[in-house]
Amino acid sequence: MKSISIFVQERLAKINEGESFPDIIRYWLPELISSMILLTLPPMIDSYIISNSQTMNSYGALAMAVNFLYTLTKFAEAIPVAAMAVIGRYNGAKDYEKCGESLGSTFWLTVILGALQFVIIFIAATAIYRWMGVPEEMVALGAPFLRLKSLGIFLVFTLLGFIGFMRGIKNTTMPMYINIAGIATFIFFDIALVLGKWGFPTLSLHGSALATILQYGVMNAIAILYIMFNPEYKKYFKRVFFSICNYREILKIASLSWPIIIDKTSFALSYVWLAKIIAGMGTYAITTYDVVKNLERFAFIPAVAFAQVVTFLVSNRLGSNDPDGASANIKKILMLSIGSVSLCLIVMSWNATYLVSFFDPRGNFTAFAATVFPLISMLVIFDLIQVTLAGALRGAGDVRAVMWTRFLVTIFLFGPAAYLVNLLPIDNMVLKFSLVYGTYYLSNGTMAFIFLHRALSHKWQKTKI
Repeated sequence: MKSISIFVQERLAKINEGESFPDIIRYWLPELISSMILLTLPPMIDSYIISNSQTMNSYGALAMAVNFLYTLTKFAEAIPVAAMAVIGRYNGAKDYEKCGESLGSTFWLTVILGALQFVIIFIAATAIYRWMGVPEEMVALGAPFLRLKSLGIFLVFTLLGFIGFMRGIKNTTMPMYINIAGIATFIFFDIALVLGKWGFPTLSLHGSALATILQYGVMNAIAILYIMFNPEYKKYFKRVFFSICNYREILKIASLSWPIIIDKTSFALSYVWLAKIIAGMGTYAITTYDVVKNLERFAFIPAVAFAQVVTFLVSNRLGSNDPDGASANIKKILMLSIGSVSLCLIVMSWNATYLVSFFDPRGNFTAFAATVFPLISMLVIFDLIQVTLAGALRGAGDVRAVMWTRFLVTIFLFGPAAYLVNLLPIDNMVLKFSLVYGTYYLSNGTMAFIFLHRALSHKWQKTKI
């Protein structure tokens, strides 16, 4: 009886380590809304409006562009994620002035990288579409759209720097409000400029790109005003943040960022590689890929939000010299993530035909997409495990372990596997599409296993920032 009592006490003590479940949920709910608004709703709204009002070529051009835009967005996330780890450590140690210096350094780094991606996309947009192997009609429609959209991504870079600062000091509520304002702006101008409503000109795909620019312009303005005029933030800044340019701090964040840039972009480029392979299966396969991907990302929002939370909670716990609390937070968040995403996927798979029909009013590919969605969804658990554990390792500053894992698995496992499966003489398109897409989750499962091994080794707890 005594041993049972000791065991129960030890289990209860473990549960009480780290943040409580209610606290984790309190941090998570704003992140859930922010992730939905920032990453999922805009492409879904775009897809719905374009698929219901434009030609299949226009929808196909949008679907191809979205994959590159997703890669650019993941690229934009890298600097803020690194900054969040640094700021979280400083905040946990109550070194508030260093938090403010890190924001200034982060801002200038995001400006430089955001401008760089815009120049590259502006020059290479047409070549990118032709490399994807899509029809020439899609190239003509998509290249100008991609150029204009990349200007909006420039504003994403600076915005995520501001939001990374807020998250690093445990403020997840204001990013949620900023994202709500942004999505409201996007929805209004996307409808107005794509469809020519309320006296605005009909600009089709170009209208969508302009809506993105206006969306992130508004969000940046709100974030800057909030940081500059919030009385609670005065302790972080002796002077205006954009006048702070600490070269050592810039190099420190850059040093942490380049592994994240490599791991996030190599991981996101998986979607581009999938799109290129699937493009060879025809227009209906291209549009099916867009719909299935968007639905899965919607179901995956809870995991993305939990990954954001685990990053700054681990960072703050290690900054407070509490590695056991950091480990407890990882276990709790992983459990919550698996439960919430699994529930979403079960409900969506049950109603797959109904959900796909929103993006296919003419019924061209609904049966095909509704069949493959449940098959692919069964493999999503591999993705959510690796995303959660990657977020935890980044919060500890163990960014190179994440980088090398994602880079090597993507290049040497996923890339060849998807290509070879596509070469198989399979006449059944549902089976072929599912197997090609399934190689993506095969690689995610490999990453999850490696990250889990790393987490159990506890080496990440000793990582210096």
